[in-house]
Amino acid sequence: MLVGLSGMVLLASSGCVTSSGVHEPQFLATMQHKVTDLFDNPNPCSNNAGDIGIVTGAVVGAFVGHRVEKNDKGALVGAAVGATVGGLIGHTIDARRCALYQIAQKDHLKLASATITPAKLGIGGKHTLGLDVQIQDQGVIFEPRSAHLVPGARGYLGQIAAQYTPRVLVASLGPKAPPQAIAAAEHRKVLIVAHAAQTADPLWAERLSEARARVVAEIFAARGVPGYDIYYQGAGDALPIGNNATAQGRQENRRVQIVDVASQAQLTRYLGLRTANPADFTGVTYRSTASAPSAPGSPATESGSREPPRASPNASFLQRMTARAKRLAWKVEHRSAPHPPVAVAAASPSPAAARPPGLPPGAYDFGGAPLQSAAPPIDLGRLHSHSMFSFIRAAHAGDAPALIGACTRDRPHLASAVRNLSSGKVLPVRDDLPGFYGAPWLSEPHGNLVAILDAYVPKSSGLPIPDPRLDIYRDYARFHERQPTYSRLVPVNVYRGRRGTLYRLFVGGPMQCMDLFVPAQAGRGSAHIYYPLAGQGYLASAAFAIRQ
Repeated sequence: MLVGLSGMVLLASSGCVTSSGVHEPQFLATMQHKVTDLFDNPNPCSNNAGDIGIVTGAVVGAFVGHRVEKNDKGALVGAAVGATVGGLIGHTIDARRCALYQIAQKDHLKLASATITPAKLGIGGKHTLGLDVQIQDQGVIFEPRSAHLVPGARGYLGQIAAQYTPRVLVASLGPKAPPQAIAAAEHRKVLIVAHAAQTADPLWAERLSEARARVVAEIFAARGVPGYDIYYQGAGDALPIGNNATAQGRQENRRVQIVDVASQAQLTRYLGLRTANPADFTGVTYRSTASAPSAPGSPATESGSREPPRASPNASFLQRMTARAKRLAWKVEHRSAPHPPVAVAAASPSPAAARPPGLPPGAYDFGGAPLQSAAPPIDLGRLHSHSMFSFIRAAHAGDAPALIGACTRDRPHLASAVRNLSSGKVLPVRDDLPGFYGAPWLSEPHGNLVAILDAYVPKSSGLPIPDPRLDIYRDYARFHERQPTYSRLVPVNVYRGRRGTLYRLFVGGPMQCMDLFVPAQAGRGSAHIYYPLAGQGYLASAAFAIRQ
C-alpha cells in the first residue's frame, strides 16, 4: 500500500517542475553544473525541493498515519498531511533559491547555491533542509582590505536578506499553510560566513572576515531576520574553494556565504562536516613524485626530496600570534576545566647548571642533523572531503593521496568562532578529533622533554583551533628541571586524511616549527622538528605519546 502510494505521488509530482525565463547567472569558475534528474535539477527556478518534500512527506505521513489509525484510511490522511507540509517547506526553499538568482542576475553578482539535504549531513530523511549560498566578492560587496560596503551593496544585500525573513517565508507558504509548516518557517537558523584569500597575515584576514560577516549579519537583522536566529563567522583563509596559487582561485575565495537550516542541531552538524582541501593552500601540498612520501620519524635528511628549505617565519608575526591566545576564549566556552599541567618531579638545578656545557644561551639541541633538504612529504591518504555542492570540481573529492610538505613552507590558517548575533555567545561544537581532546603529548628528543598541552582539535576544519601550550625542559634527562625553560602558546594548523592527522605547530623560538603526525585511532605519533642551532637549520625526529 505504502509503496504504491509513494509511486503515485512521485508520478503526480513529476509534472510540477516549472520553467521560467530566468537565465542562470555565471557560476563560480571552480564549479560545474549538469542536468541530472528531477531531484537534482540545476535550474534555480525549478521545484527541486518542493518535489522532494512532497514525496518524502507523503511516505512519512502515510507510515505515521497507518501506525496511528491502524488502517489504510489513516495512511491516506497521513500521506496527505505529510505531503502538504513537506511540499510547502520545500517550496519556500525553491522560491528563495529562484529569488536569489534573480537578484544576482539583476545586480551582476556571481552566485552559486546548493541544497542541504539529510544525506549531505549524514542523518536520516530525504527532504530538503536548507540552502548553502555563496556570493563571490569581486569588489561588489566590500571595499578592498576593508569591512566598509561599496555603494549599492547594502541595497542588494538587503534584498537577499529579505528572502530569509519569517514574514517572507511564511507568506510563500500560502494562506492555508498548516501550523507545522508555519512554525518551521518562522524559526530557521541563518549562518553568515565571510571568507578571504590566503594572505601573508592570516590574523588580519581572520579579523577582517569576522568584521565583514558581522556587517552582513546586521543587514539581515535590520531586514527582519531575528537576531537570535542569526550566526556569523569570519573564516579567514581557512576554507578555500579555489587554489590560492592562482589569481582566479584567490578571487573565488573572497566570498560571502549564507547557510540556512531548520534548527541549531542541523547547523552544528553542518559545521562539523566542513573540510578544506590542502591543495588549495599555497606551498602546502607536495606536488613532486620524485621521492616516496613518508610520515615523520624518517631520517633527518633525505636526498630524494626536491622541496627546498625556507627561511624562518617572521618572528614578530609569530609572537603576535601566540600573544593573542585566542584559544582561551574558545576553551572557556566549551570546556569545564583545562587539563592539569604535566607533573615534573625532582628539584630544580641552579641557574648555572640549567644550561648544558657547550650550548649557547637560549639554544636547544634536539639531536638532529644539519638540514640539507626538507623531510619527505607526509602522506595523509585520501582526504576527509565534504561539500554541500554537488558541482565542486572533482579534485576536491580526494581520490589521490594528500602529500603535505614541510611546516617551513606553511603559515597558520585562522578562523574565528561562530557567534550568535544577539547574544555574542559562541555556538558550542564539542566534538574533538581522536587523540586531540586535551590530553598532553610528550616526547624526550635528545634528552629534552617536550610537552604539548591542551591540544584540542574540533572535527570541523572551519572552526578555530585552540592554541596549545608548548613546554620544553632543556636537557631534562640530565637535570630534571621543575619549571620549563620555554613555555608559550603557539598557533597550529591541522590537516586530516584517512591515514591520520597532521598537527602542525608554529613555534618561532627554540624550534622553527614541528610536524606531529598521528595515525588514525592511535595514541602515539611521530614528529619532525625543525630548529636553529649555531646559525644553521637542523631537522630531528621524535616519537610522541599521550600521557593519560
